[in-house]
Amino acid sequence: MTDESAKRFNPKLFEYDPAQVYPWRVFNRITVAAVTWNRLEHTRRFIDSVMRLSHLPYYLLIIDNGSTDETVPYLRQLAAAHPHVTILENRTNRGLVRGLLQIRDAVDDGLVIYCDNDMEVLSNYWLVLWQKAFHAVRLALGHADVVLAPRVVNRDEYRFRYAGRREILPIPAALNGEPRSCYATTSKDDPDLSARLREDVIVGWTDFLIGGVQAIPAHIFRRMRLEDAYPRFIGGTDSVQSSEYRRLGVRTGYIENGPVLRHNDWPYTEEKVRMYETLTKSRAVTDYAYIRGKLRDLARWR
Repeated sequence: MTDESAKRFNPKLFEYDPAQVYPWRVFNRITVAAVTWNRLEHTRRFIDSVMRLSHLPYYLLIIDNGSTDETVPYLRQLAAAHPHVTILENRTNRGLVRGLLQIRDAVDDGLVIYCDNDMEVLSNYWLVLWQKAFHAVRLALGHADVVLAPRVVNRDEYRFRYAGRREILPIPAALNGEPRSCYATTSKDDPDLSARLREDVIVGWTDFLIGGVQAIPAHIFRRMRLEDAYPRFIGGTDSVQSSEYRRLGVRTGYIENGPVLRHNDWPYTEEKVRMYETLTKSRAVTDYAYIRGKLRDLARWR
């Protein structure tokens, strides 16, 4: 293939230049965060996908909830090899909300992308797609104070996305920049070169986010009263977080045509169901904070 043919048939790969100003860059800092407890194979797959497909500067924050398999040695080795990786180790598993509290307290600014550790990123340049989505929101609303979730492909068939109203948020070419992405509205061969970077982000606004991945501006995350949920929630916290966004007056939505991820343990395996059952029983017996929270609930009900 000649050089000219390569230019015609191969998409140009994006290379981030820290000296360049990108109009779509809403957040100067991105933190990708997850909470782990055993199940190393899922954590390794998640982190590998983040490292391969990000292509923008980011920090990786992992909260380990007292793993007893090889997860902690793996994470320690990872942090030693990569300066942008931070690991916080808990001695015991104190639940997902405890991990979210630690993430909240560790991140001061920028964007927090929280992922369950059994997620896998499928979209190349996925952090660019996040930035462009928030850029489209900023152009439409005058601010980027929203919480967004992506498509999780193997949850679509279970109708777990409650998007009540879909809206097209345009990014004019004059307010956009490379790379051309999945939001593009014209062909790469369009003779009107000025339109090549015209893009539309489709957001499905909703009152309830679910799916194991959420992108939250840090200043919103830090205002969430997660203490009210700890330590009662061991598994998913979708309802807790969605109610907090409503309390704060923050709009929430799914990016319908943006980054794509896969939930590698969905539907739940028998192993995960047994894990939740065990945690529920063990924490009710051994976790003082859990008992104290239950006693407080009893007092309320009376």
